[in-house]
Amino acid sequence: MSTKQEPNLSKQSTIYSYTLVKRIYHSLYKRILYFLILALALFFKFDPANWLPLIVSYPLLLVFHTLLVRAYFQFTIGMAMRGWSYRWGIFWCGSLPDGHASVRLVGKVQLHLFWIGLSLITILYPWIPTPWLIYFMIFHIWMLMPRLWMLFRFRPYRKTGLMKISEKETSCYLQ
Repeated sequence: MSTKQEPNLSKQSTIYSYTLVKRIYHSLYKRILYFLILALALFFKFDPANWLPLIVSYPLLLVFHTLLVRAYFQFTIGMAMRGWSYRWGIFWCGSLPDGHASVRLVGKVQLHLFWIGLSLITILYPWIPTPWLIYFMIFHIWMLMPRLWMLFRFRPYRKTGLMKISEKETSCYLQ
């Protein structure tokens, strides 16, 4: 069986034609700054007599964020999150796209996560003890701060841009 190519097809053609337009590296400097911000916020509001809220609030927020993202997909798109999985990372931790995803979709998910999370924490104010409320707010804002900053930097490419999130960088491509 011979493998003849069409004469008008280029040998350089590929299925995907993405052009990298912006890349944000997750450098050691940024990681140290990110954890320093958390350490300063926690140090400012730390109560040595009450360790439980500090230890439990971050894992609870991870679960809460995961449930919110799943609910977002279920109620807006009407289906499960195909192409998204749970991943661990420094700046991006939680339900994330596995490959390229629309900057617009990732932005909508993260903004909904930020505002709904903030609203629910605020609504639960009368029933949550103050230390829990403070740690929930600190961790919630700390977790979403770098994501929203990266999405802010990708805003010129919001309509047609695609994001790829990896452990070492977050990149934006145009089709």
